Amino acid sequence: MNKRQRIAGIVVAAVFLIAAGICRAESIDPYNVMGEHIEALGGLDTVMAEKTSHLTATITLPGLSGTLEQWTMRPGMKRVEADLTVIKQVVGNNRDVVWALDTNGKVQITHDEIALTRNIVDTAFGEYEHLDRGSNLFSLLYDGADDVGGVECHVIRVTNSLNSDVTLLYIDTSTYLMVKQSDIHPDGVSHCVFSDYREIDGVLHAFSAETEILPIGQKHIVVTTDYEANPEIDPSIFDPPSDEICDYVFTHGTSSENVSMRLIENHIYMDVTIGCSESTWVLDTGASMTVIDETYARKLGLEPEGSVKGGGAGNTLEVSFVDLPPFSIQGIEFGEQTAAAIDIAGLFEQTGDLEVAGILGYDFLSRFVTRVDYANELLSFYAPSSFTYDGPGVTIDAPLSGNTFTIPMSVDGIYTGRWSLDLGANGETFHYPYAEANGMLDRDGVDRVGFGAGGAFAVRGIQFETVELGGYVLDEPIIGVPTSELKGAFSRSELIGNLGNRTLRNFVVYLDYERQQVVLEKGDDYARKFPPDRSGLQLWRPEGGVVVVLSVSRGTPAERAGLREGDTVVTINGIGVEHLDGLLALRELMRADPGTKYDIGILRDGKHKKLKLKLEDLF
Repeated sequence: MNKRQRIAGIVVAAVFLIAAGICRAESIDPYNVMGEHIEALGGLDTVMAEKTSHLTATITLPGLSGTLEQWTMRPGMKRVEADLTVIKQVVGNNRDVVWALDTNGKVQITHDEIALTRNIVDTAFGEYEHLDRGSNLFSLLYDGADDVGGVECHVIRVTNSLNSDVTLLYIDTSTYLMVKQSDIHPDGVSHCVFSDYREIDGVLHAFSAETEILPIGQKHIVVTTDYEANPEIDPSIFDPPSDEICDYVFTHGTSSENVSMRLIENHIYMDVTIGCSESTWVLDTGASMTVIDETYARKLGLEPEGSVKGGGAGNTLEVSFVDLPPFSIQGIEFGEQTAAAIDIAGLFEQTGDLEVAGILGYDFLSRFVTRVDYANELLSFYAPSSFTYDGPGVTIDAPLSGNTFTIPMSVDGIYTGRWSLDLGANGETFHYPYAEANGMLDRDGVDRVGFGAGGAFAVRGIQFETVELGGYVLDEPIIGVPTSELKGAFSRSELIGNLGNRTLRNFVVYLDYERQQVVLEKGDDYARKFPPDRSGLQLWRPEGGVVVVLSVSRGTPAERAGLREGDTVVTINGIGVEHLDGLLALRELMRADPGTKYDIGILRDGKHKKLKLKLEDLF
């Protein structure tokens, strides 16, 4: 046999092996596999006879551990309480209402259509409707075999007709017990590996479950310590609490109006007092809980505890927790709260010469109806129970996704959907999956470096024709597009993007968490054109107090002037930058009229250079 014949024989054999594999896969009925799985658990009648359950467990995360307690009542009723000592969480479902308590005891009712649809699917799955060949909701597909920790498994793919979620079930080919379940959602994947099956009243239950949540990479292990089948459970335990904790008081009446704020570089800053210490904090609807800077926390004698992974704008980050002492703003006093602790002060110092001690997020804002008057730099806070809106604005349903408002918005009349409303964002940014799917990644624009709690990320500012929300239309918006795939909030595909203050500052905005609504009124700065950057130059102070070039956008005046990333800026028009009132003042210089010229003195590789920069419109 010659070489060509041997190769042909190998190819033919490979084809037969592949074909045989396909035939074996196609000959395995996924419904039969799942039937064997249910029989291995104890049989469908025995499994379905378990109408209620109660379990206690230990839960372990990297840097944290505690207890978990869960009650269930079929169909679909559930309550879970997790106590990690430094942070507690409670979620529930009474079939009519899906709800959660935040870490400080505030009830949030789910109105988000995406989450409610997922709950319908989960309830039907828990009733084993996916086993029914005639189901109009579920479809099963045999997805081949796979190895999970040395165990050969049948892989069953479960899809549904209500959303794009996919569940992969890994069933041991010998015991037919489930070894692993992977839930694949548009915005993430969770892998759960099961072990230590024990019989309770004729049904096998996995007493150990190890879960990894991607893309943030959070892992946790739940080990059941006690399981009770069919206990007596009062159904009211599944209802949202009616006596939730109120952790603040108004010092006068039911509101605090016209509280001063400062709008700096499209971020909202306000004063917060803790004990005798007054400091500057950021107001941010995008923060899922209140945050204190780690260094500032330690100055107050607070020691951050634990560590979990969280998602920032562009990436993930490590989050610890502290018990925040009583604090106050003008007209409002708060009691002790649990707050996240992360390193945020350095970011504001390096990018804006600002001393920031914390972020007032969901655990602060959700207590009120908040009015934000951007043009006059005023905030007002109202008790939800006594607030009624009767102004000229437009009321928009804005269901919370997680702890963040989502609001419908359209760009150019084409890119239409729900956006996350984020008072902590300088401007608007399409989420990467949406931008990629709609061909935005190759559009011309101005490349810049964006920052969030998770760190820096690359973003391209692109000018569009219009943006429309609530019936208001604004011309020539500049919207960011991430230039590479991210892991944080901007990686979400179930929302179009992030709506920030560049657009919101046109309005007076009311944020009503109780009713999950947002009201927009034309503000005094409505449709005003604010001077944009005309240089393509970004500056910061990474270390040592010197001003350094962070980025130079291609095709801009900064690039033509010869500026490079890493250059130290020493002078502008012969004046030392230390005499020019900081980074904010330098940015203002870069927003001067087109044609404005600057002599830029830099230090590069130990040598002084003088470069000439001439501003021009970038869009």
